[in-house]
Amino acid sequence: MTKVIDDYIFELEQNLTDLPEKESQDILEFYREYLLDGDFVRRSTIEQEFGTPKQLAIKILADYSTNNNTSPIKAKAPRSNLKAIWYILLGLCAAPIGIPLILAIFLFLFVFIAICAAIFVAFITVLLSLFIVGGFTFFKSIALLFTSNWATGCYYLGIVLICLGGFLLISPFIAKVINFLIAECAKLMQFMGKKFFKKNYYQTNSNQKKEN
Repeated sequence: MTKVIDDYIFELEQNLTDLPEKESQDILEFYREYLLDGDFVRRSTIEQEFGTPKQLAIKILADYSTNNNTSPIKAKAPRSNLKAIWYILLGLCAAPIGIPLILAIFLFLFVFIAICAAIFVAFITVLLSLFIVGGFTFFKSIALLFTSNWATGCYYLGIVLICLGGFLLISPFIAKVINFLIAECAKLMQFMGKKFFKKNYYQTNSNQKKEN
């Protein structure tokens, strides 16, 4: 292996840390063999073919996030879904699809995020209201329990329990709604990626054999 190829593959590996180790090694082996078989001896020739290691890594991660069927989009995996959205978005920016389309995608995502933010703020407002009202009423009820107005204290204590129950009921629902919205956005980004990514950069030797 020439030093040029060695350096390029090393830099590519540094930019693929978010991939599973096995996937990363398979991809690196594929591109290593591709560059060796193509007898690439200059860095400029490699970058003319694939771009810089960072650019190639973005394309690989975008393809992986779009077409990887082994890790389907799930509402219970918001962190991985957000990563998928980010990589596909970077891939779309790098793809030759035109500025107007990229602006349209950004506008759609902005509107989508604004709607999610509005829903999130509304739910948080409800939770804070329940928490504040419950906290204030709790201290008031404790004070009344040791007076002649103990019945009123019990009434207020019941309000506290209702607020606490509402808080506990709404919190998981909010998390599920947010995770669902993120998952749906990730599915939409996958759909866009499949439509606009013309070339598959997520290549391994095993995939190549299947295609052949």
